[in-house]
Amino acid sequence: MFRCKIIHFLFNVFPLKAWQSFLIRQHIQKCPDCQKELASMEEVRSLLIQESEGGSFEGEWLAIRGKLREEKRKEKHLFWPRLRWIGGVAGLLAVVAIGIWLYFSYTPHKSLQEKDLAERFRINYIRVENKPAKAFLFHPHDSKMIIIWAEKNS
Repeated sequence: MFRCKIIHFLFNVFPLKAWQSFLIRQHIQKCPDCQKELASMEEVRSLLIQESEGGSFEGEWLAIRGKLREEKRKEKHLFWPRLRWIGGVAGLLAVVAIGIWLYFSYTPHKSLQEKDLAERFRINYIRVENKPAKAFLFHPHDSKMIIIWAEKNS
């Protein structure tokens, strides 16, 4: 049953006549569940008209010809809406992928205010145990904190 659903899905998604013919020949003609959905011979015969019942079809033929032309026009444009949907979905996926890529690749630069604060901060002289020492400044990423480390000169 699941296989039949997949075949029906593939039949509807790909409207190529060669593909649909292949699916009909390979699956639908051999599958008992799918054959139950097909019309029986009696149902088909009831739809057919015998030649003696037909009479003259001169007037109807013009209407039928007009309908056939309209259907041919519709068949030509049947594939284009699907291409538009496929293109739209592909475009949307491309925009999402580019957005994610830009989000993760963009590194925010320090604002001018943070740069000014770091440049204004200055240690002129530092002592440890009343001896000159080395000072190290550490500014953690994405933080407003500055750590000063002082170390004795050895």
